[in-house]
This record gives sequence, C-alpha cells and structure tokens, in this order.
Amino acid sequence: MRIVFVEASLETIPEEILHHAQVISSSRVRGKSPESMLLEDNLHYIAIKKLKMYRKRGRPDIVHRCLLLCLDSNVDNLFSEIFVHTVTGKVIQLYPEVRLPRTYERFRGLMEKLFLEGVVKDRNGKILIKVLNCNLDDILQGKVAVLREKGRNGCDSIKKADTICVGAFPHGDFEKSTLKIFSRKKAKFVSFSKKSYTALYALCRTICCLLEDRPLVNR
Repeated sequence: MRIVFVEASLETIPEEILHHAQVISSSRVRGKSPESMLLEDNLHYIAIKKLKMYRKRGRPDIVHRCLLLCLDSNVDNLFSEIFVHTVTGKVIQLYPEVRLPRTYERFRGLMEKLFLEGVVKDRNGKILIKVLNCNLDDILQGKVAVLREKGRNGCDSIKKADTICVGAFPHGDFEKSTLKIFSRKKAKFVSFSKKSYTALYALCRTICCLLEDRPLVNR
C-alpha cells in the first residue's frame, strides 16, 4: 500500500519574501542564507501572510510528526511506499531504509539538505530520500482513498485502497487543482467525523483501520 501526504506544508523560503525582515533576522541567527532555510510559521508569521495560500504554509512540523508515526507503525509493513507532495508541487519519496530524526531541529536540517541537493543518501551511498521529477498525478496509483472532512464514514475504502492520501497542512481544504486530480483518479473521500480533524489524528485512525483485522503478534 502507498501513502501520500498531500499539499504538505514543507518548503524553503519563497523568493517573494527572501528579503523580508523576519527572514533576514532568522537567517542571521542560524547563519544560513535565506533561500536555503525552511519556511516556518513560528519564525516568519508576518512574512507568510504576503504569500498565496498563506494559511497552508510554514508548518513543516505537521509532516514531520506524520512521517514519524507512519514509519513507527510500519513494523507490520502497512506502507510499502511513502511519498510527500508539497504545497508547492514537489514530490518526495522516502525509501524503506530511512530513519528520520526524532527532533524537529534535526529534521529541519535534513529537509534543507534535501531541497538543496535533491537527495539524501546513507554512508554507503544508498538513497534514503529523494525529490522526484514527477507530479501528484503520477504517484496516485490504483484505487485511491482520500482522508477529507467532506467524505463518507467507515474504513472499507481505506482497506481496499492501493493509495491513501492525507492532507498535511494546517488549515482549509485541498486546492481545486488537487481535487481535479482526485476526480480524474476516481478517488473515494473518507471521513472519520463530521468535524474537522488534524492530519495526525486522521493518520492514527487510518492505521487503526488497517490493523484492526490483523491478528495480534505474541511478543
């Protein structure tokens, strides 16, 4: 099964705000060039408001937490492939051997390295994380289930899916362009509640759905 974190709030500082006072200030504190740093709402909250879709941006901690949960839960081989589709349209693949940093600060540095070099390898040269030359349409394969507030209740669609999509942004709904892609793929929308929920909660419920019919393993 493939899992895709869609429109993830993960990106480097956009060109439009490279010279903003908040960006320059955080750049000096970290000793890094503005264009090489991740966009973060807690540091660049004023600058972010100048961007399109600003309510969806500057929260890389969301996808960090989701990825950790996803990888921690993968002991039962739930997800054979893990992808991150960013809010700016980049597609990142995480390979099975990857071990993400537990702390956000180290994760931030790893993602900055990834965006700079396009790939992260281990000491033996094996690829762990890579920015792919493709788009969201290319990685949605087979039966697609999308976690969305405007969806139907139940786990059946999740269990039958080949690809599960989870929005990894802080506010709002998927963009119209993304919804058109889901429509072309005949994706089924799944909801666990009539209320809105966080990406992490949605992922937790998804994992529970996938595990509920599996026998317990003696430890």
